[in-house]
Amino acid sequence: MSTSPIRSLALAGLVFAISACSTREEPACPFQGEADFAVSAGCLTVVHGRMLVVDSRKGGLTPPGGKSRQGESAQCAAHRETLEETGLDLIPRRLVAVFDTGFHLYSCEIHAQSGPIDPAVLEVKRAFWLDIARIDEVQWRYPGQGETLKTVLTEGPAAALSPPPAD
Repeated sequence: MSTSPIRSLALAGLVFAISACSTREEPACPFQGEADFAVSAGCLTVVHGRMLVVDSRKGGLTPPGGKSRQGESAQCAAHRETLEETGLDLIPRRLVAVFDTGFHLYSCEIHAQSGPIDPAVLEVKRAFWLDIARIDEVQWRYPGQGETLKTVLTEGPAAALSPPPAD
């Protein structure tokens, strides 16, 4: 019995979709404190002069993060999305930037029991540690993202969270 090309393609797609699902158990959100709510959130993590970033399949680098689930705090979305995209278990701390898209970026620390970088989703090509000295040399996913990150890293979160001066 022969299988049609369309049926074979559909079966291959199904196998691919099933294999893309993560079997990794999702740990509880480690954030404790007053919850923020945002459409999307992520983590800014710096260790030894290197910043955790993901190379998006849509093009460009970005801190790990993504959409919040209904009723989920922004801090817990940052934790969950970072875990999915990097495999690292991070602890969200304080808000360091809010982008014009509504994306909330939190300073995050690596949990003592976190393992190595090991993305569990197909939406990122890879996750890696970017030397902060190269922040101006890379293509960022969103316009102005590199400048905001540079401001947070050099001038502190207050500079990125303050409204721009009036003309």
